[in-house]
Amino acid sequence: MQSARKRTATAESLVRESPAHRPRGQHILEAAFALFVREGGAGFTTRGVAKEAGVSLGAVQYTFPTKESLLECMLEHVLAEYEADYRRVTEALPFNGEARLIGVVEHLVEDIWRDDTRKFFFNFWALGCHNEIAGRLLDATYDHHRKRIAAYIGAARPALSERSCLELGLQVAALLDGFMIYTGPRSLHVTRAELSTMAKQAVLKLLDIPAD
Repeated sequence: MQSARKRTATAESLVRESPAHRPRGQHILEAAFALFVREGGAGFTTRGVAKEAGVSLGAVQYTFPTKESLLECMLEHVLAEYEADYRRVTEALPFNGEARLIGVVEHLVEDIWRDDTRKFFFNFWALGCHNEIAGRLLDATYDHHRKRIAAYIGAARPALSERSCLELGLQVAALLDGFMIYTGPRSLHVTRAELSTMAKQAVLKLLDIPAD
């Protein structure tokens, strides 16, 4: 029997390499994201995704043989969108490490104000607490997130060691995720502009604290 990882790799190759299946795979992943945001982990089923996408259950299972492979590919789809966002943000900014780091922080603060972003990550955190596979995916996602931020920190402060960049990346990622609690639609404690300013100031202060 194929391992879950091997089945996932097969599903990913279908989405990425086959012109005939890529549009369908993309459509299914978008439907999976919409369902996960709306229903959370408890309501995330292969049959539900098929209904959301308007395709047969067999069509979903042909490309994504298991719910776990569908969940993993959906997450990779989300990460790919973030990577595309990072490229757009940095390409629009001067070739300056600090400017690009602050631009990414601004983008991430703006992103956590989106209703679907909050629901997706809150649902993902909740599922990761109760589902071993989701927990591993969550850990891998945040390891990627931390390293991506660490790379921007390294470009902004080239004198920092790799270890220091990773430690700061963890702190910045935790800071931004913590801010998400205050971005609900009825939040009365802080405005979007205030939160963006606080985040940028906090990141710059972290970067200029002498390393041990």
